[in-house]
Amino acid sequence: MPRQTGRHCALVLLVLACIVGCSGSGPSASPSPAGGSTTAPAGPSRVKSYHNIAELKADSDAIVRVQATDRTQTTVISGIPFTITDVHVTEVIRGTLPSTIRIRQTDTGGVGGDDILKPGSSYLLFLERFARDGEDVTNQYAVVGVAAGLYLEDSGQASHQDTESPQLPQVLPVRDLKAQING
Repeated sequence: MPRQTGRHCALVLLVLACIVGCSGSGPSASPSPAGGSTTAPAGPSRVKSYHNIAELKADSDAIVRVQATDRTQTTVISGIPFTITDVHVTEVIRGTLPSTIRIRQTDTGGVGGDDILKPGSSYLLFLERFARDGEDVTNQYAVVGVAAGLYLEDSGQASHQDTESPQLPQVLPVRDLKAQING
C-alpha cells in the first residue's frame, strides 16, 4: 500500500508542476495593427503558422520577385539586431512597389533557417509593410511570418527557406508557385 501512495503523490506533483509551468506569464504574440503594418518586435515572432500559399497571400501587402544587393544596414532595437537589405524588384506579382525596396529581417543567426538575404541571390517574397514610430522606414517591408514568406530562386525552382513552416511547399517550380498565388 505505501508503494501506491508514493506513486499517487508523484503523479499529483507531476500534474501540479505541469499546471504551474503552463500558466506562466511569459510573452505572448499579438497580431499586427490594422492596416497591415508590422511594428518592430522584441524578437522574432510567429503570430500565426502558415499552412498554404493562400494564407501567405492573404497576409501580404505585396508579393514580389527580387534580387538582393550588397547594400545592407544593421540596426539594433531593444537589443535585437535587424538586417535591412536593399533589393531590386524584378517582378511585382501583387501590389504596387518601386523598383528598389528595403527588406528588414530579424538577424537571429538563422532562426527558422539561414534566412538573411544574400547579395546577388534571387527571391520570391511575401511582404508586409514595416512601420516604426520615429524612424524613417520609407519603402521598408518585412517578410510575412518572419521567414514563412521567403523563397530562394535558383534555376527556375523556388526553395522555401523557413524550416519552421513544413506545411508550406518546400521546393517547386517558380511558375507553379506564381500560379498558386494568382489562382
